Order: sequence, then C-alpha cells, then structure tokens
Amino acid sequence: MRTAMVEALAWWGALFATQVMLIGRVDAVELAVAGAAATVGALAACRIRRAVPAAPGTPRARRPRAATLRGVLALPWSLVRGSGVLARDVLHGGGCAAGTRVATLQEGTRTASVALLLAASPDSCVLAITEGPDGEDRVEVHALRRRPSAVERAITGRGRTR
Repeated sequence: MRTAMVEALAWWGALFATQVMLIGRVDAVELAVAGAAATVGALAACRIRRAVPAAPGTPRARRPRAATLRGVLALPWSLVRGSGVLARDVLHGGGCAAGTRVATLQEGTRTASVALLLAASPDSCVLAITEGPDGEDRVEVHALRRRPSAVERAITGRGRTR
C-alpha cells in the first residue's frame, strides 16, 4: 500500500510540475486544472503499470537495464539533434535520407522502454517490435537519417543494426 502511494505521488508530482512549466500564466484556475489532470494521469499510470504483465520467470518489479539507462542519458542530445534534422528537412523541402532499418536489442531490454525512447525523438518512429528467429527482440525504426541516433546505439549496443 505504501509503495503504491509513493508511486502515485511521484507520478502526480512529475505530471503536475510538467503542466505548470508548460502553461504561460500561472493562476488558481490553471493550478486546479493541472492538479486534476495530474491526478487522473497518475492514477492511470499506476493502473497501466500494474496491468502490464512481467515477462515469465522475472520478478514483478525489475530494475531498468543498463541499455535503457544509457538510452535515457542519450535522449537529450538525441532530441536536440533530431529537432535540427527535422527543422532542416522542413525548411529545405525534404530531400532527407529517410528510411527504415531493423536493429537487434540487447538482451533484457524492455521493449516498452525502447518504444518510448525512440518515439520521443522527433526524427524517428517505431514501426514494429518483433522477435527474430533467434529469439532476440528486434525493433523496426523509420528515421530521417541513415545513421542510428545516440538512443538507438545505446539500446542496441555498439550501434549494430541489421
């Protein structure tokens, strides 16, 4: 019970702070709306996290894998670079090196984390996450540039793509 309360409060705090930072003028009505939206979001996040089953043979609460942590650390640079690539392509009317690629994920990397990290970048989109014939998880990415992003290199390990 205590863990659930801490989790809900952490979600609420993060969502409330994000909403307050995004609004232009802070007044009582905006704070009330931010608080209500954060409450709904926090409750939904907690319910969804509990509804997603853990992989067979693993404990319910798993620590993030090193690849996921490296992906999170690479995300800010990837956001800046991806925004630049997207802006360049929009301003110059296309002509980018867009295409798809399939990358093999490091063992134990959570596919939901991968999808979230790659989808957060403005120059990439996750098309599919599948299991290859050798049992490894693979992610198919549509990207605006040929080279893998820093996030993609972090979650696949050493930038290997197939």
